[in-house]
Amino acid sequence: MTSSALRFLLIDDHALFRTGLSLMLAERWPHAACQHAGTWAEVQRLLADEAQPAPDVVLLDVHLPDGRAVGHLPELIARWPHSPVLLMSGQVNEADVDAARAHGAAGFLSKTASAHEIVAAVQRACEGRGAVFDAWTSPYTAPHVSGQTLSVAEVRPSYGDDGSLQLDARQRDILRYLGRNTPNKAIARQLGLSEDQVRVTVSWLTEALNASSRLQAYETALARGLLRS
Repeated sequence: MTSSALRFLLIDDHALFRTGLSLMLAERWPHAACQHAGTWAEVQRLLADEAQPAPDVVLLDVHLPDGRAVGHLPELIARWPHSPVLLMSGQVNEADVDAARAHGAAGFLSKTASAHEIVAAVQRACEGRGAVFDAWTSPYTAPHVSGQTLSVAEVRPSYGDDGSLQLDARQRDILRYLGRNTPNKAIARQLGLSEDQVRVTVSWLTEALNASSRLQAYETALARGLLRS
């Protein structure tokens, strides 16, 4: 299949993420077409259009404003049975992965994966080489600091019994730097962390705060009283 024939459908409510994903794909497939949708209602309009050509690969965010993507998979697959669907999430857990597999998804991608890793998974789906679940059941390749591997629990936000977001001191410090528009490299140097660790933490925080940018993550945390002195 030539790159000019490829069509990708990107479904995510964050326009900034869709744009970044389009740029990743365009570097590998310069002439491919990327169609965007931000809600399941927009996807339904595409599904209802008989003239709409089937995409070669669908990249679908797990969490949409109008419903969880896993529940919509059967409808999507029924309309385009030969289009592999790759689910995406910033917070990968085994329950979502198992549900995606059970509902017919071709794979599960982490939003914190590198551009190379995401493009490689899409390439595999394009070539019909089977599901890519085995490579994507953890949210990221754990970074190393001082020779030690960091666990997911060390970078991801946690939640209290009442469902409220709980941030540790390091996460609050990183958010404050985001409010100053400080690059990841500089944050890592100031806090004595690896750049990978900062990158992954920022990704988790923006996802948990439902933010579309680094600055919005800081402003949301500030408005919710999460950045105590």
